[in-house]
Amino acid sequence: MDEQLHIIIAGNQGKITRFRWSRRNLWFCLSFSTVFCLSLTITSLFSFALFTENRTISSQLAELREQLRTSAELITESQRDSEAQQLKLNLKVAKLELSSVKQAVAFKAEKENLLSTAVNELAERSVLIEKMIDSIGIELPVEVKEGKSNSGGVFIAQPQTNRDALLNRADKYLKAIRFLPFGRPVDGPITSEFGKRVDPVNGKAAFHTGIDFRSKPGENIYATADGMIDKAFYNGSYGNYVLIDHDNGYETAFCHLNKFLVRPGQKVHRGQLIGFVGNSGRSTGPHLHYEVTLDGEPIDPYMFMKVASAPEAPGPTSEKR
Repeated sequence: MDEQLHIIIAGNQGKITRFRWSRRNLWFCLSFSTVFCLSLTITSLFSFALFTENRTISSQLAELREQLRTSAELITESQRDSEAQQLKLNLKVAKLELSSVKQAVAFKAEKENLLSTAVNELAERSVLIEKMIDSIGIELPVEVKEGKSNSGGVFIAQPQTNRDALLNRADKYLKAIRFLPFGRPVDGPITSEFGKRVDPVNGKAAFHTGIDFRSKPGENIYATADGMIDKAFYNGSYGNYVLIDHDNGYETAFCHLNKFLVRPGQKVHRGQLIGFVGNSGRSTGPHLHYEVTLDGEPIDPYMFMKVASAPEAPGPTSEKR
């Protein structure tokens, strides 16, 4: 028999109300109420969590909007600063360009002044070089130009200024004297001149084909003109021997060296160190025997040394050689 629950409610006027619940219905109602309460509680908790998260997101969104506004202000300020810096930079560039133009004008004027001075000095030196070369009877080689075949065109005269003529003449002289053996090859007094003499070894009459310079062992020996080393070896009575071919008929020889620093085929320039003073070969003491030959014939080196030691033309830039 199904047990029932009776609920009696009595009113003030004696009215009685009765409710009857079976055990099954009671458990159903209790279960439903429990589930409903749990559902309501879970829903409330979930809603509260969503509300809290929504507030957090709203707060973060507000912060992001504030940061965005601040960033926009900073960007605007940076743009203004950048425009101001660009304006200053443009002003500096304009000033530099103006200064550059002024400097270019001043440089051009100074260049013309220096060029005019240089041309005047070059004219004086060219006259001096011409006199020096004429004093020793040297004829400048005629420049041989290549053939003019397979060419043509309309003829337009090229006016040659005095400056161009002077430069061409000076260039011709400079090319010539680069390969002429001017100057001394070593420091020290001359102990035996070019020409007839008494041989220092056997005391007999002899012909000296060069000039002897007394010097200390190991003193530097220098080339007296541009050229190419033709020979560098031990040459019997000449001892350690160097021969330079200057490619214009002139050759210079350096004898009795302690040591030479060059090799055949090597190009050398005037003033280049080629060896050291010694006492090798047929010699009575440390010295340099120096020879100058033209087309194989020995000539007196002293006339070249005398020309090299001549005073230069007067001028503000002339120096004692």
